[in-house]
Amino acid sequence: MRQTPFTVFLLGVITLAGGACAQGFTGPELDRMSRERLDSGAFRNFSAGSPPPTTSNRVPLHPPQGIWVCMSTNEYVPILSEPRPGSPVLGQSSGQIAAGPDRAGYTSVLYHEGKVGWLPKTAVRPYHNEFNARATCTIAGLRADGLVMFDVR
Repeated sequence: MRQTPFTVFLLGVITLAGGACAQGFTGPELDRMSRERLDSGAFRNFSAGSPPPTTSNRVPLHPPQGIWVCMSTNEYVPILSEPRPGSPVLGQSSGQIAAGPDRAGYTSVLYHEGKVGWLPKTAVRPYHNEFNARATCTIAGLRADGLVMFDVR
């Protein structure tokens, strides 16, 4: 009876050792595939890596017309085409906006392609970065595709 637990243990070890062949490949097949992968250069380099380049490939930005400042708002607030209730909706706000002058209880917002939209003044508040309370924001400009770019530091 003493040999039964040992036999079960031995069968378990043999079963586990049989699993050492990855997905049914034999040892020589695994060695051959490893050599092929190394020869093709398709392997990960886990070194510290090279330092970042000294020159950057920045996208050229165009300055927007007017004076715009970073402000915060809730996401998905409708941006209106005119400063009045019921006017057509241009789109929805994100967490940060480029805000301009106020008119009739609405704040002007620099929208896509330099269009000006309007948000209720009550929906606009000073800029706040939820990840870094000391972060500052400026309007970097407009990309060629019309997207408003922010410079957050």
